[in-house]
Amino acid sequence: MTNTENSTAFTANSVTVFRSLIEGLDLSHFGEAQLYDLSALASESAGGLCQGLLCLSEGLENCEIIPPEGIAQVSGYLKASAHLIPVLFELCEQVNSSLMRMKKITAYPMN
Repeated sequence: MTNTENSTAFTANSVTVFRSLIEGLDLSHFGEAQLYDLSALASESAGGLCQGLLCLSEGLENCEIIPPEGIAQVSGYLKASAHLIPVLFELCEQVNSSLMRMKKITAYPMN
């Protein structure tokens, strides 16, 4: 039972940390149209993920894999995942690149 509690605490903490890091991103270099696109895609993806997870959860509780009425919700979940997974990889790559640049600057300071 301790492992479950620790796992839940870690998950909640990692979600909070991730959210606060994303919240701190500077979006000032985006144009208005790009911000509208980003907002719409983020909102649509979050909604699709929530609906799909809820549908799958309810289906599993009722011993069904995917109930027929939930196929559209699961489809939204898969589409949202398809949008978010590449974004997370891109975010990871950009962070790693920034870290490498920081290390190079720190390792070889210009005098």
